[in-house]
Amino acid sequence: ISAPHFVFYGRDILNERYGEKMVETEGLKVTTTLDFDLQEKAQKIVNEEVLKIKKLKVGNGAAVILNPKNGEILSMVGSYDYFAKDYDGQVNVATSERQPGSSGKPFIYAAAFEHNYSPATTLMDVKTDFPSGDPTHPIYTPVNYDGKYRGLVQVRFALGNSINIPAVKMTALVGVKEVMTLGHDAGITTWEPTADNLKNVGLSLAL
Repeated sequence: ISAPHFVFYGRDILNERYGEKMVETEGLKVTTTLDFDLQEKAQKIVNEEVLKIKKLKVGNGAAVILNPKNGEILSMVGSYDYFAKDYDGQVNVATSERQPGSSGKPFIYAAAFEHNYSPATTLMDVKTDFPSGDPTHPIYTPVNYDGKYRGLVQVRFALGNSINIPAVKMTALVGVKEVMTLGHDAGITTWEPTADNLKNVGLSLAL
């Protein structure tokens, strides 16, 4: 199978739109946006990058390449190896629900801008303990990806360099509910700020 995750992603969309019976039996001819040369390059890059960090116990990776002008998916690599037997290679990591990681940081700062903070606002990037609200682990102490602290930083620098501690601080200043509301309004369906969701989400949403 060539570009399996892309193919099955497309098939799922067709099944939703036209029903499985029509897709399987009516001989549809489907033209997609896949750039197969780019797909092969992306798969090679994912494989190389995963191998580079094997010693960190990373065993999987994914990549999606879009045309920013119209949203067309040009390449979708859903796992390191679709046919792997030793892990779930057939699970499309690109479309699975996962921790948002640093991709949520722009929503934190966008919410901050709605509360009169600006790109020039400064925050202290220093070791900071936050109350977690969890009696079993009452203190939450975020760390930066490189283990360093930079002292006084502007929001524009903190976001541009994906620094964790200022992002957590801004989440605390603005409020988790406000960040989730903005993210949900922007299309992150799992960030709906319901009472149940808010009960299960804390400042670590920033990371």
